[in-house]
Amino acid sequence: MRLGSLAGNCPPPKKTITSWQKVSAALEETDTPILNNIPNDIVSTDDIDYAIGALTNHITIVIENSTRVVPAKSDRKELLSDVSELIRAKTLRCA
Repeated sequence: MRLGSLAGNCPPPKKTITSWQKVSAALEETDTPILNNIPNDIVSTDDIDYAIGALTNHITIVIENSTRVVPAKSDRKELLSDVSELIRAKTLRCA
């Protein structure tokens, strides 16, 4: 029994790409308004909660700013595992 096309009403597949180098660079920056509002002397659980919330918000914003959504190409062919291993080995040697 067929009720309809499997791909007819589905949006095109997408994937999320995050630039971890951009995330790393942004997290190394210490002079940010969010982090500057964290008190130097944390003496209460409210201070701890505020600091955790500020840090979590900062990390979330950094990751969102370093991430993009692109169409997933289902017709794209994967490299053979041997070729992938060679590329990975060459990249590690050059680093």
